[in-house]
Amino acid sequence: MRSIQVFIIVLCALAGLYLSTGSGFFLPDRWNPEFGVQLGGLSARILGAGLLIIAATGVIALKHFTPGQRERYNPAWHRRYFLLLITAIALISAALWLGEQGPTPGWRPQGRAAQDNP
Repeated sequence: MRSIQVFIIVLCALAGLYLSTGSGFFLPDRWNPEFGVQLGGLSARILGAGLLIIAATGVIALKHFTPGQRERYNPAWHRRYFLLLITAIALISAALWLGEQGPTPGWRPQGRAAQDNP
């Protein structure tokens, strides 16, 4: 289980670093691949910041929540950790909201091929 957690943390960190440069990508819609969100520029940087925060909270979780450890943290520590998670969720939501929604570039609907060749 620990190796999966480390893999996800590294994946979030690498994707966050890549997106922090402003390089964008197209995120297709889950239910309708004909449409999606183009993340580039500011929205890509915001998404990158959210992913970097998730990677940081993952490192904190691996460090502090080890099995067999019975150390108690004060409520202020838990509030700061929760605030980090809420900030990451807010940044990712803002990035998806700011992204340009539109049709998938280069995607051709299957019904159109039948219409073009009767």
